[in-house]
Amino acid sequence: MRLLSATVFLLSCAAALAVGTVDFGGLPSKINEYLRTKTITPELEETFELLRQRKTLKTYSTALNMKLLDGLNEKEANKAVCDTCLSIASTILSWIDAGDSREVIVEKYVDLCITMNINSPTVCRATAEIRVDLGVWMYTAKNSTQYPITPEDICGYSYYSSGCWVGGPQYEWTLDLSFLGPKPTPETPQLPDPGAPTLKVLQFTDVHIDPNYQVGGNAECGDLNCCRADQGAPATPEAAAGYWGDYRDCDTPYHAFQDMLTQAATHTDLAYIIFTGDVIDHGTWATSTETNTNAIIYAMTALLNQFPNLKILPIVGNHESHPTHNFVADNPEIPSNISTGWLYSLADYIWSSWIPNASETILKGGFYSYEVNPSLKVIALNNIFCYNLNWWLLYENVDPAGQLMWFAQELLAAEQNGQKVHILAHIPGSSDCMPNWQTQFLRILDRFENTIVAMFHGHTHNEHLNIYYDPNDRSRPTGVGFVGGSGTAFSNVNPNYRIYTIDGDYQGSSYRVLDHETWSFNLTEANLNGPDIPPVWSKLYSFKDAFGLSSLLPQDLNDFVARLATDPDLQDLYYRYYWTAGDPSLAKPCDDACRRNLVCEIVRTTQGDDSKCTDFLP
Repeated sequence: MRLLSATVFLLSCAAALAVGTVDFGGLPSKINEYLRTKTITPELEETFELLRQRKTLKTYSTALNMKLLDGLNEKEANKAVCDTCLSIASTILSWIDAGDSREVIVEKYVDLCITMNINSPTVCRATAEIRVDLGVWMYTAKNSTQYPITPEDICGYSYYSSGCWVGGPQYEWTLDLSFLGPKPTPETPQLPDPGAPTLKVLQFTDVHIDPNYQVGGNAECGDLNCCRADQGAPATPEAAAGYWGDYRDCDTPYHAFQDMLTQAATHTDLAYIIFTGDVIDHGTWATSTETNTNAIIYAMTALLNQFPNLKILPIVGNHESHPTHNFVADNPEIPSNISTGWLYSLADYIWSSWIPNASETILKGGFYSYEVNPSLKVIALNNIFCYNLNWWLLYENVDPAGQLMWFAQELLAAEQNGQKVHILAHIPGSSDCMPNWQTQFLRILDRFENTIVAMFHGHTHNEHLNIYYDPNDRSRPTGVGFVGGSGTAFSNVNPNYRIYTIDGDYQGSSYRVLDHETWSFNLTEANLNGPDIPPVWSKLYSFKDAFGLSSLLPQDLNDFVARLATDPDLQDLYYRYYWTAGDPSLAKPCDDACRRNLVCEIVRTTQGDDSKCTDFLP
């Protein structure tokens, strides 16, 4: 239950409980009885033992997206996840209903977390301490409204893609977009004339800098994030963290981040830089407003120092907040210790040197628009407001901060001014965005098909894309979202950055993406060479050249997906670049489920909806 625990808690519970016979309805009372008496019944002991054995289950494992839970078919796995979530959610909410104090709730959670060996005692306690205030305040505040928070609400958000969603009128909302007028006749995208001017745009994303990274530290710590200074010595020499980073669940040391910036600065033909979020590391139990502030200031200052003459257009990622993933519109009624106001103020302070006159919307919710030139506008969205791990959506999910309505108004102004628009948003359409928000977002995208010519994302740490389709003619592709890789090796990828070649800047430019190339280095090789030899960065691939495409226009990419669906050799190549040739990933074969996911992820623009995928795969 995400009011007080890390995601791994419920997934581990589901994996364990699914293989035994457990009375889910009676589990909350059994857990509470154990906490009262410290007596573990045989049934509860069996459950706890299963959890201990399954401790290594990681929430960031791609295998979960493909196989769900070992030994279960999809229907069984989904039921196990949902039933377990409801049971644990009911247990923890019962503590709040009973009037347990903050301290008692923390101790009960820590007791269970340690007993089940879900995490180390340090992580168990830190997780509870960080999240208890937000969970209790929100649950209590909503109890006095028409729609109090229920276990079904919690599990519906946390595990929407597992079929836990039950819905309700509080989650059914539609924006009144009538002021936009009718959609103009769609234009057919055209390639520019040969030799037309181009822009080069550099993308950094998901750098996840870890100030606690310890070279030679424990890369096999058992927590969700390893290689940290407080996690003890590695058990074997092979478990030691590498100098330039580590493929295992470890983030980026300072010197590796700086090396990436130094390498990227060798490209002298850049027009501007986009940063699509996630500065903060994955040590979600160890965040604070102070440590996050320091890390964000460090990263943005390093960018400014390395690229003093370039415009940098940043957005927030889900890891920037404290507690992690939790974003709410600025609201004076929310206590300062759980609000996101401090982050918006910090962003406004830092970003103002690049993005003047945008304080109103940045302070409201971390979003803005910026005119690169009179013909091109960049709209930077905070779409963590749609993230299913954002607890604040249980408090208020209807167009948080009025961002979507503002978005529509900005696009209308761009249309009227004859401008083209690029969108920056951390989370891509294929991943983790709740459908109620995404549905309205897609309505806006469709209305402004002629105006929006590219979208840029991060978040997944993989290299891929999204193709959008006309809702009234699902055979017609209308737009493309490009998903960059990550500056961190977390997990099993080579650190990387992207450079886009974009049509422009000239009168009548389409500002569409013509190609993109990824630059990376092999982490295995870099760590073997040691600290005295900088990593050898090189161009890993050009998307257009690698896949033999005439363009990256929507129709050509749609044709590419059709080829990808039936060509195993093309799937192998795409898989290689999907993981930026990370050695551990390439050592694992891409099975049938993996190959299907490669295709479906491209055409999935709403979490859990693979209906378009069936057009390409049986």
